[in-house]
Amino acid sequence: MCARTQDMTNILNSVSLCECLALIGVGSFLFQTFVQAWAGLADVVPILILIYADLLRDKLPDAAPWLTIGVCILVTSTVAPWADESLRQMHPLGIHFLWHILTAVMLAWMIGVYRRHVLAGRRAKR
Repeated sequence: MCARTQDMTNILNSVSLCECLALIGVGSFLFQTFVQAWAGLADVVPILILIYADLLRDKLPDAAPWLTIGVCILVTSTVAPWADESLRQMHPLGIHFLWHILTAVMLAWMIGVYRRHVLAGRRAKR
């Protein structure tokens, strides 16, 4: 693949990741604002990260283990809202805040993995 084609592929992958991140933010905002069933569906948009990681697994075998760690962080973060209600009875603050923290960690992790992959590709061209 020529350098120009590879650069275009990297740009398209960056746009795809940015779109996924934007959808995650919108979905979370909608659910936190409206707390309705339809907003709950919008809030599960982080599943796009799973799909994105799966699609990249074949294209980016070196990044796949790091993407898998990001998926594990995502799965862990989704447990927090489910456990929050029952744990709130023991502690008034509950653990809802962990969902936000872990989701932010996962997003930062995935961006870091993608960034390392792009930089490694640029170094390999030299």
